[in-house]
Amino acid sequence: MHYRELKTLEQIVNTRGSRLWMKMNDNSKAAKQRHMFVEAHGGFFKQDGRYWIWVCPEDEQNGYWLKRVDTGEKTFFSNMSEFAASQGMTAVKICELLNGKRKTYKGWTAVEIREVKETEGSHVKVKKKAPEKIAITKQVVFQDRTTKQLYIVDNISKFAKENNLDSHALYKVARGKNKSYKNLVVYNPLDNIGNS
Repeated sequence: MHYRELKTLEQIVNTRGSRLWMKMNDNSKAAKQRHMFVEAHGGFFKQDGRYWIWVCPEDEQNGYWLKRVDTGEKTFFSNMSEFAASQGMTAVKICELLNGKRKTYKGWTAVEIREVKETEGSHVKVKKKAPEKIAITKQVVFQDRTTKQLYIVDNISKFAKENNLDSHALYKVARGKNKSYKNLVVYNPLDNIGNS
């Protein structure tokens, strides 16, 4: 048995070519779709070149908003040091903007005032939910139709050799391509086969 991580909603929406990504980007109704998606799941979409990327609510709470004084354009960033370096500012001065100690700095002002560490750093981070994991087993449970006996099989080819059966036919039954082979079916506890 091994485990596989399921994709998070953020990964699905931001994976180029996925069905949800196409709805948010390559559609005449993309703006409406993005608006409905944000109402349902929170967060926001930011434009990255030609395409739109969804920023989940946790990332939005962990990030920062600044606004240009002259144009009123809002800018979101998650890494204070990188943003400060790209704009020719220092992270300490951005902290002072966000704390409300400064009104403006180099043409920028805070969108919202909230507590940020005095030195270079960030506020308390909101943790994202870990991706769900599902267990993938290689077991198959066969049931004999006549005797109603259950066979838990870890290795189909070994089971076929021990019981003088065709392994290819058993694989087809296990995958659902064939319904049965020599009265062996895949056991389904919801079927009426086991009750009658």
